Amino acid sequence: MNAKLLQTKENQNEIFEGLSSLLLGLASPVRIKLIHFLSQSPLSVEVLADKIGQSVANTSMHLRKMYGAGLVKVSVVGQRRLYTLETAVLHFWEKAQDLLQELHPELNLKTDETYGDIDWELSGELVKRLKENSALIIDVRPDDEAKDSPFSHLSFYQQIPASELSKENFNKTKTLFIFCRGRFCALSADSVFQLRKKGYKAFRLPYSWFELKNILKGAKIW
Repeated sequence: MNAKLLQTKENQNEIFEGLSSLLLGLASPVRIKLIHFLSQSPLSVEVLADKIGQSVANTSMHLRKMYGAGLVKVSVVGQRRLYTLETAVLHFWEKAQDLLQELHPELNLKTDETYGDIDWELSGELVKRLKENSALIIDVRPDDEAKDSPFSHLSFYQQIPASELSKENFNKTKTLFIFCRGRFCALSADSVFQLRKKGYKAFRLPYSWFELKNILKGAKIW
């Protein structure tokens, strides 16, 4: 084997090893959960530990490994260390969910079995109703995840944490589209169920904020 080809193959091996190291940084259900929540907003280790049901020490260990793999960034705000998902990882997370459901369509949030048919995946119908001013998008994410929402300037958007929904009264002539953390979010499913019990026309939007933003921009109602 000539020297140049040998050097290229060595470089190729370095690339494959780097890719393997990166994928190992993702290869844990706990880290996938962390990506799920960090795809919403920068969060501290204490908040993340509470959200994923793990100890602070265990959560911190996983975050260190993710930081070492270049998956997250860390910033210091006051006395808090906030972890932020790298933008490229957010894009990867969206594509990974697409791939999972293409290869294993049975791995979906079975909301129809638990709550009845509460999904609404027709973005065209969503856009039509928003343009007619006959619908609202209700963001039920907790305040710490939705505080920097890119939708806050839109007249048809309201951010109301799921825990506060029972205190709210909405116009019953309008369709409520409930938005949360994306296609695998159980919180939005339960919110729809609770709103329907109160007589509202409510449907779950199985989109992440990233997907929803692209839908609204594409429809020129951004």
